[in-house]
Amino acid sequence: MSSIRDQLLKAGLVTEEQVKQAEAKPKPRPNKNNKSAAGHSKNKKNQNTKAVPKKTAVKKRELTDLELFYKERETKDKAEKLEQEKQRKEATRIRKEKRAKIGLLIKTNLLNDDAAEHRYNFVVGSSVKYLFVTEAQQTQLSNGELAIVFLGEKRCLIPTEIGKQILAIEPSRIVIISEPEEST
Repeated sequence: MSSIRDQLLKAGLVTEEQVKQAEAKPKPRPNKNNKSAAGHSKNKKNQNTKAVPKKTAVKKRELTDLELFYKERETKDKAEKLEQEKQRKEATRIRKEKRAKIGLLIKTNLLNDDAAEHRYNFVVGSSVKYLFVTEAQQTQLSNGELAIVFLGEKRCLIPTEIGKQILAIEPSRIVIISEPEEST
């Protein structure tokens, strides 16, 4: 391998005379404790080191306060998100429990008759729905003794008391109860 000196000479970037001059000069050392100006540089260095730490200490403290602020905010945000998630899961659990309870009430008190031949019309919102009932059930519906609820897409006949229990559990549930007409 050739040295850098040889490579520079071959490339014609420096002359032999320039190389000799460079070798004759003492190389300056990049040392922070340069003792060329003995007492002066030491004093300045000591003065600077005393002044610098105070400034950096202030900056570090401000930075630390800012970091603490962001960490506290991040912790609060995480806690809020966890609380919201917990509330959402609790609401979902309660909704499922209500559905299960209502479904059980409807299934155990279901009065639908597969042999029913009379079409009973009722209104839900703005649409007319119907359900096949027996003649006795039709009379009971008209008298307010039976109610109609939905279990999925199925229309179910149940006793009015059960319909009121369902409304107590979930007031937004659709329960059709006919009010008996009073004779005048």
